[in-house]
Amino acid sequence: MFYSKTTKKKEFILEKYQEKVAYYLNEFQKYEKKYGNGIPYSITINKGKHSGHIIFSSLVHGNEVGSLPGILKCIDDIISNKIKFFGKVSFFLGNIEACLKNLRFVESDLNRSFGENYKGALSKERKRALEIMPLLKQADVYFDFHQTIMPCLKPFYIFEMNKQSYYWARAAGVANTLVTRKKGVSFSSAGMCTDEFVRSLHKAGITIELGEKGFHKESEIMSYEIMKRSLKCLDKVFLNHSSIIKLSRKNIDFEFLNIVYREPFHHAKMQLNEGIINFKSITTETKLGVNQFGKDIFSKYSGYILFPKYPKRTENGEAIPPLPGEIFVVADKTKEHPLVWKE
Repeated sequence: MFYSKTTKKKEFILEKYQEKVAYYLNEFQKYEKKYGNGIPYSITINKGKHSGHIIFSSLVHGNEVGSLPGILKCIDDIISNKIKFFGKVSFFLGNIEACLKNLRFVESDLNRSFGENYKGALSKERKRALEIMPLLKQADVYFDFHQTIMPCLKPFYIFEMNKQSYYWARAAGVANTLVTRKKGVSFSSAGMCTDEFVRSLHKAGITIELGEKGFHKESEIMSYEIMKRSLKCLDKVFLNHSSIIKLSRKNIDFEFLNIVYREPFHHAKMQLNEGIINFKSITTETKLGVNQFGKDIFSKYSGYILFPKYPKRTENGEAIPPLPGEIFVVADKTKEHPLVWKE
């Protein structure tokens, strides 16, 4: 059988990726043997000096692996007391099968599979969500580490405006931008995300996008720093009875953006122009791609483009299903501080 140089290169890259992933997963499982909590690919370390419980997750989307090295470093530093921590912390890795295959998901999006009112099929991802949900119900604070599909000009937090979540994210810092929305506005019509599930329990649920998917030193450093700062804050809040509001004010406030437009991905022949990256500034006159009729796609609003989608396509150019809900979204700066929005 003939293999092109491109095919061989792709196979080589995938092989190296899988070797790296296998190493990190094996290291995590070593910790799981001692600190496992009964949920596969999850551990809990309880120092027992206060009741606070913080949870961190990676690989909820399987190919968003950038925080994995940071999580392992954080676990090691907690165990060795390099990080002084006195409460309860859990870590879980979301979609292992997808991670090993370098895929976002296998059957359905794990990050749309949470909640008691889930309407979709009982996919592998929904089964995994059902495993994870009992752990998330225990969280006082939850951070979910993600990465964007395309390159990103800066890291950013993204969650609906919720006071607890806002103050914890600001206290953690590292990223200076928060893409937010009013309470009750879901991130996707496809289903509930992990952070939305935690917020539905009236606890702090936070998602951060660390940059483009894959192993990057910047993602490792950022995720580790967020965890280190958040652990310190949890001790101060639950052990020293400090206010998370006061702790958050030690950092500068966010630049706030709100999603103002979503372009539905309603036909498989819709296609974006190559090379659109997250936070690219656009106007209503910026040509972004073509629709199923070959006509130019424009945004109805100016702002910053986020989550541009480039799915795999058939030989005739049609996107391979399932289609994402949107082919891109547009965010713009809020006119007022989101804390004035009614919860």
